[in-house]
Amino acid sequence: MGVTILTGDQRTKEAKHWPTWLSKVPEVRRRFHTWSDDFDPFHYNETSSVAALANAATLAGFVAQTEYVLDKRHTTRGRAWRRGRGDLWLADNQSGCCWVFEAKQHFAATQIRASTFDQHLQRACRDAKGIDRDEADQRVGCLIVAPRSDARLDDLKPRIDEIAMRSDFAFRIDGALGPIWLAFDIIG
Repeated sequence: MGVTILTGDQRTKEAKHWPTWLSKVPEVRRRFHTWSDDFDPFHYNETSSVAALANAATLAGFVAQTEYVLDKRHTTRGRAWRRGRGDLWLADNQSGCCWVFEAKQHFAATQIRASTFDQHLQRACRDAKGIDRDEADQRVGCLIVAPRSDARLDDLKPRIDEIAMRSDFAFRIDGALGPIWLAFDIIG
């Protein structure tokens, strides 16, 4: 069980810091597996997955906050800002870098279409764009992909690996109940 980096610009601060954070995700998954043989937070729902990412960040020495209140741009005319919630805020105290993430989760069938993947990641990016730039150094759209229970993993793994490489950063994280994928697009 481990973390596979599928794509990402190695010159960026994300490439320097995120592998440390994401390397703790398998440990979080193992800890849940210790309590229940058939529970993996990434195979449950988006909120559970984001909480697991926050747990991993804490284990890696980062500071993390989930579902916190902040101002977001309103998508309709009228009020420019409204109260909303950010899915995940993450900071590395040593480097002084911080990110705010808006996440979406998709449970993938064996023949997942690239357009389906792109639509979910674009929705996360749209939500991230709505967050004030002053909230973090970078706003990030995140797509969490877990296989559906009926998916054939031998076919699904190379398919999602290939599709995920279209994002700015992508990781495959293996676990007892199968792999999950994290795809990130940096908004700025």
